[in-house]
Amino acid sequence: MKKLLTLLMAFLVIGTYVSGQNPPVNVTGKITGREGSPLPGVSVRVKGTPAGTSTNNEGSFTLSGVQENAVLVISSIGFDVMEVKVRRENPHLDITLNSSVKDLGESVVIAYGTVKKRDLTGAVVSIREADITATPVNNVMEALQGKVAGMDIMRPSGAVGSNVDVLLRGTRSIYGDNSPLFIVDGIQSSYSQINPSDIATIDILKDASSTAIYGSAGSNGVVIITTKKGKTNKSNISFDAFYGLSGSPHFFHSMTGNEYVKYRRELYRTVNGEYPQDMSQIFTTESVLDAYNQNKWIDWVGLITNNTATQQKYNLSLSDGSAKTKIYTSFTYTQEDGLLSNENLKRYGVRMNLDHDATTWLKMGTNINVNYTIQNARAKNIFTKSLSALPLGDAYDANGNINVEYVTGETTPLGDQLPNQFADNTRTTFANLNAYVELKPLKDLSFRSVIGTTLNNYRNGKYWGKQAVSNVVSGYASPLAAIYNGFSYGYIWENILTCNKTIAKDHNFTVTGITSWAKNSADYNNALGQGQKLDYYQFYNIGNGTDKTGNASSYEQRQRMSFAGRVNYSFKGKYLLSFTNRWDGVSHLAKGHKWSAFPAAAAAWRISDEPFMTDAAGWLNELKLRAGYGVTGNSGGMSAYSSQTQAYTYQVISLDGKLVPNVQNYGTYSNPNISWERSYNLNIGVDLSLMKGRIDLALDLYNTDTKGLLFKRTLPVTAGLTAWGSPLATWQNIGQTNNKGLEVTLRTRNIVTPAFEWSSSFSFTKNKEKIVSLPDGDIIAEKLFKGQPISTHYDYKYQGIWSTAEEATAALYGAKPGFLKVATKEKFDASGVGDKGVHPYSAEDRMILGSSVPKWLLGINNNFTYRNFDLNIFTMIRWGQMINSGLLGWYTTTDDGQPAGIDYWTPENQSAHFPRPGINGTTGIESLKYVDGSFIKIKTITAGYTLPQRLTRFTHMAKGRIYATAYNPLIYTRNKALKGSDPETGGSDTFPLFTTYVFGMNITF
Repeated sequence: MKKLLTLLMAFLVIGTYVSGQNPPVNVTGKITGREGSPLPGVSVRVKGTPAGTSTNNEGSFTLSGVQENAVLVISSIGFDVMEVKVRRENPHLDITLNSSVKDLGESVVIAYGTVKKRDLTGAVVSIREADITATPVNNVMEALQGKVAGMDIMRPSGAVGSNVDVLLRGTRSIYGDNSPLFIVDGIQSSYSQINPSDIATIDILKDASSTAIYGSAGSNGVVIITTKKGKTNKSNISFDAFYGLSGSPHFFHSMTGNEYVKYRRELYRTVNGEYPQDMSQIFTTESVLDAYNQNKWIDWVGLITNNTATQQKYNLSLSDGSAKTKIYTSFTYTQEDGLLSNENLKRYGVRMNLDHDATTWLKMGTNINVNYTIQNARAKNIFTKSLSALPLGDAYDANGNINVEYVTGETTPLGDQLPNQFADNTRTTFANLNAYVELKPLKDLSFRSVIGTTLNNYRNGKYWGKQAVSNVVSGYASPLAAIYNGFSYGYIWENILTCNKTIAKDHNFTVTGITSWAKNSADYNNALGQGQKLDYYQFYNIGNGTDKTGNASSYEQRQRMSFAGRVNYSFKGKYLLSFTNRWDGVSHLAKGHKWSAFPAAAAAWRISDEPFMTDAAGWLNELKLRAGYGVTGNSGGMSAYSSQTQAYTYQVISLDGKLVPNVQNYGTYSNPNISWERSYNLNIGVDLSLMKGRIDLALDLYNTDTKGLLFKRTLPVTAGLTAWGSPLATWQNIGQTNNKGLEVTLRTRNIVTPAFEWSSSFSFTKNKEKIVSLPDGDIIAEKLFKGQPISTHYDYKYQGIWSTAEEATAALYGAKPGFLKVATKEKFDASGVGDKGVHPYSAEDRMILGSSVPKWLLGINNNFTYRNFDLNIFTMIRWGQMINSGLLGWYTTTDDGQPAGIDYWTPENQSAHFPRPGINGTTGIESLKYVDGSFIKIKTITAGYTLPQRLTRFTHMAKGRIYATAYNPLIYTRNKALKGSDPETGGSDTFPLFTTYVFGMNITF
């Protein structure tokens, strides 16, 4: 990093000595539109300098004193930006600008092909390279956060290497996977293994008319990622680098010394009826009292997060191309260090995309992506253990070593940081390779065959020494070592035949036929060794253990075969139709139900092209109505063999002198009628572009009914029991859900001047989901309720704290002043007489509280450009969600450490939110953790500077940019109790998110 900064400074210093050696040029010109009419008010400026002007009413301009070879930047609202180099021999320029209304002529990647944006009939969103690389990220989906209406992207953990959660239009399946399908260069793959710097475009298919051609795989939407390619007769070398510093975790700290003393005094008063005479009545252990007298307070949360976490990434890419052969290759190194000691990740990546035109009718190519990752993780309960630890004593001895027993009877929560006491090391090798051959025997006919493979091999080694936190909690359990190995591999072969034919100029047909075969296998094994004798070996000598009975292995295989067809029709580019059908067959469904068809149809009408809209052409550039209906499928989260009765040998017995295996049902009983979950989706949309592209609007309404939900239903005990005595279960298609919603995407160019531009984009999502039917009514144990979202919170409902004035009433509920007050349900006796909800609290009083599904989402992006400076501010709003905050529910009323700032009840503070310390009636304490998780967050702020031309020309750069980005700098939470935390995690307390500052550069030669 130091070398890179030195190099950049050298560029800046040398550049100051560069000056033009030739006399300047006086440039004149005229700018017109494609139809030949002059364009007034067009910005003409010299790139990298403050010099500039605008065209007059005749479209003419004059610029004096321009250096030869300088580049003029020509821009105007509604037109593509153009760059023109100044030549001494040609000082007069006649320039024609192309309309940017806007990307209507751009190609959008759809399933098994491309289509012009103006010809889209479905709900499709395209994200270009500039939007992806606007802010530096290691996970490409974070670059899409807030940019796609209908796409909900959340990061539930701040742990190094953690992934994000991605949903498109909510949750439909109760037990199945609800994540969208990810396609990388035409082959199903993982987005987490893609280097964002390698991506050219991302196209998101949201409705069934767009995704049905992927059949069951695309039931939750499709994200198509296209990586960069080499370009004909164009060579460049790009280098991207960034370095980041992280700190300030959004997490509650432990009580301060004064807070803790006050809390313990109140706890003592609750138990004994009066305050203690001195602190020896509270701290009865001599070492604890000594620590108190010496003011030895410990902020355990601060100690475990006192590292300044760093991250760095370097990416070198090379692109070249001739008339026949094009190549793109990149090399990437990523390193992330976490806030916790020994939490880190290193990743090495290489990509190569090669395309070759063998003849005019034969093309071939290959895409290769390989990553190797080494990750060291930390225990997931370390934060809450630190929060609850006694905050008094000596965390370290005089030599700076961790004190295992920091006061008498108390064990450090830093045990995992002791040498060789905890390890969680994962090494992963990922490879995605595909090759294609494309034939074009006729002008309108093409055939493409693609074969690909994805390999993923990992080894996870774990070790818990006797002093590791989790073993201490278990009473100094015996040291345990474990190794988990997994190897998954998949193959896919697809053939696509496409015919594109225009008849009588006005009728265009694109007919596509597809065959697809996929096979996926996974091989797992693990070995465990309890009672390890030497911590030094960690998990590298499992045979050193005294108990090695935890060994296991497994294998599974799935296959899918598919046939699909699609017909797209366009009449004069105004009336658009699309028909699709896919026949999917999978190995893991029941015989006779393995195959199903998934049809879809869509239509669009470009009203703006109608003759009666001619008078609006000056301000209306695009008005299109879209409608689509389609069916998709899902296999509901079933394993490879869930449709079959599964058995295993749990003991071997002797029968007539022979050893015979005693086979027991594994728990799942076969059902010959298991079939697909099927989603029926209706989508209606409008695309609108106004004022030559200054305002773009896309609006979609959708409704999805998912029927035949797969449930794992418990059978009567008369059907048999498993070896461990639990009832058998079987899969059945017996449920239904509904999703409906509104999506709005608005893009505006607010201000455009020669020196300053401001543009904005808004992505609004309102999704409402509910369970329509369940097999046997509400399933309370799984928190599934008819009419409610799948993600529903069911527990005690918080209603405050009982006051002293309510003592008599509280007694009717089995409570006292200072106890929690929760809502109750009416109970009826045998004669049907109700108690109006007046009774001691019980589990029957739990009720539906809310859902983690937000009422609406909004992403706001503002982009500002002033000469060579740029600024991007991204704000995300997540409103109307209820979260389960593990931290707020951590308050125990006991003598454990407690979160800082807790507002607990005392006789003098009866309006408090938390119950009285020391009470023994904590029924309903769970209600504390369910809170409104609405928040507004400035997610990123990025400021950049593009190097002026006088520097890039001297150093032979094509372009150069330096930037700085702040992640999570500001958060507003609607509920004040969440102040200091980040509700984006959904209330998870495993690893908090934190603020990060990143500094980087992009250089292209």
